[in-house]
Amino acid sequence: MKTFALLLTAVLLPSISLAQEHYCPSRTITMRWLQEQGLQVDLAAEAARLEQEGSQRGSVRTVPVVVHVVWNTSAENVSNTVIQNIVARMDADFQAVNTDYGNVRNTFLASRGNPQISFCLATMDPLGNATTGITRTQTSKTWFDPDTETNLMKGATYGKTAWNPNKYLNIWICDISSGASGGYVTAGYAYLPVGGIVGTANDGLVLDYNYGTMDRTASHEIGHYFGLDHPWGDGNCSPGDGISDTPPTNSPTYSCSNTSLMKCNTLTQYENHMDYSNCPVMFTNGQATVMNNVLSGVRASLLTSNGCSGATSGPCVPTSTNGTTDGDYIDGVVLGSINNTNSGSNGGPAYNDYMSLSTALVRGSTYTVSITAGSYAGDHYAAWIDYNGDNTFSASEKLGEFTSTAAGQTGSINFTVPANATLGNSRMRVRGVYHLSSEPTPTDPCFNYGYGETEDYGISITGGSNTPCIPTAQVGTSGGDFIDGVVLQEIQNTGSGSLSAPTYHDYTAVWSATLVRGASYTVEITTGEYGEDLVAAWIDFNGNGQFDTSEKLGDLWTENPFQVVPFTFTVPANATIGNTVMRARVVYPDIDGGQPITPDPCINFVWGETEDYGITITPSVSITEAPGLNLTVRNMGNHVLVTWDQEARQQHAVVLDASGRAVQALDPKGDRLVIGTSTLASGIYQFVLHLDGVRLNTRFLVGGQ
Repeated sequence: MKTFALLLTAVLLPSISLAQEHYCPSRTITMRWLQEQGLQVDLAAEAARLEQEGSQRGSVRTVPVVVHVVWNTSAENVSNTVIQNIVARMDADFQAVNTDYGNVRNTFLASRGNPQISFCLATMDPLGNATTGITRTQTSKTWFDPDTETNLMKGATYGKTAWNPNKYLNIWICDISSGASGGYVTAGYAYLPVGGIVGTANDGLVLDYNYGTMDRTASHEIGHYFGLDHPWGDGNCSPGDGISDTPPTNSPTYSCSNTSLMKCNTLTQYENHMDYSNCPVMFTNGQATVMNNVLSGVRASLLTSNGCSGATSGPCVPTSTNGTTDGDYIDGVVLGSINNTNSGSNGGPAYNDYMSLSTALVRGSTYTVSITAGSYAGDHYAAWIDYNGDNTFSASEKLGEFTSTAAGQTGSINFTVPANATLGNSRMRVRGVYHLSSEPTPTDPCFNYGYGETEDYGISITGGSNTPCIPTAQVGTSGGDFIDGVVLQEIQNTGSGSLSAPTYHDYTAVWSATLVRGASYTVEITTGEYGEDLVAAWIDFNGNGQFDTSEKLGDLWTENPFQVVPFTFTVPANATIGNTVMRARVVYPDIDGGQPITPDPCINFVWGETEDYGITITPSVSITEAPGLNLTVRNMGNHVLVTWDQEARQQHAVVLDASGRAVQALDPKGDRLVIGTSTLASGIYQFVLHLDGVRLNTRFLVGGQ
């Protein structure tokens, strides 16, 4: 039996002096992101395009919000009340119900718009658990420099990784100001939704714990999040932000004292949330249209999130007046990996939670569950599986029922998992009861019978073809059985574990690595505080949604806390090209409870944690050599790295598709260039480089085999 010790463990604001002006670097970090991807986007032209599409809203639409407080000192650990006030202000500003909505000069009354976007603090986390919508993470960083450490608070090493950015608006609150030495102070920032930033680990808002939690900083940054630039754009009077009803301007306005202030020969609209003034109260009609078209477009997945639907309550837990005292008990249940035999007795509990004993079932497949009766002959045995995950056992989810005719008799129930069964974790209920004359028959899953026993077991529904099982753990990570780090190529998720970590963590949208067919790699998994755990890893090389024995990278029993376990492996030459999943597990099997002591990718162990990561398999021909000046092209999965061994005074490059059409014009610097491939269709492309009149060319592959 296992024992363990429980360890205790940027916007100008009215109350701030202008001696240290606040600014928002959202445009700067977005342009830097685009440059890193080898892309060029005209933000003004993109906004104009979105405005010209016309309005796509008809009613208020709600976006779930999660706030990650990343704190070093207690002052940075802002209260729930502060956070709730921020969300309330956001909600009011984006529905045009803020109390100061009327504080607009007559010139701009007709321009006022209503985005009709609502925000709610999440009530359900990505795993379906109830939540306040607020996470708190203590960091060793005394502050985050917004210029050089823009996204450091968004990683596990110094902060908190994002919840699925396609389902939640992530907001990080931390210190991004205390280290600033005069001049500008950053109150907040956010990436604009261009260049493939949407859905990445960096997508979301960052607010300073002090300045950024005051007044309307969050509303300003969410404007960026939904596609709005500052009204002055690149600093020229035209095109500005590209939106028709925001007056041209060439610089921010910090004060509202001069009601006749003119810029670019036009009255300034300092009331706008996207300016830096101390009196922002409105978005324009054009801005509202742009934001809603972004929400209907690249951010549409936010509208299908269940983050604000609330966690579901658990299933009924039936009792029994007399229970198992007269031999009416279940003495065994066998289904797949579940093998709970000789488990019953007279006087045992009337309800047993065996959710730690689990098995994976595949949609459309047929199975047999065997149930062994107790010592009383003539009891009724039935079983259900909650296929739709609503925590009720409906009549259509009943697997079958039989009546025992002898003590210790074993009966079998055959069933087929529906093709539309909800993927993920669910439960199976087994009941053995005696029907008194006043009690319902056939057997009911919730009724409190006078005699009998009820048992619940864990079930994981998989798609069979491409959806892996999602295991859980009864106790989880509280005993120190957690994963503290996974390192493989681009995956550098270190220092991520804790005694309160979830039992399952999907990092596939946050961390991913590109692997080449036939190449060898080493993955390093760091365990948690408990010294003796079983570590294992798999990669679904054939992409069928299952982790086969042949796909196991390795396993090892550890001897020490925080032990680094390396597994060296070679990607099969026939591995399926494209995206797949790597699974890492750190578990302690409950040997006394009948759990296996060999690694299993799906069983719901009592103690432990499971993490999934994204993997992209590329062809072995990912490196292509080209003649002349050692020009090389390396396919890195979501981008291509081009290098050459000689700089030149005049350099330019172009990417051509198979038909010879130019799809990207590039401006190389130095002796290397990154080509973003996320917007390119699968196929063969030609890279042409001109160095002082010398033409070099080579080919590279995007997707395919």
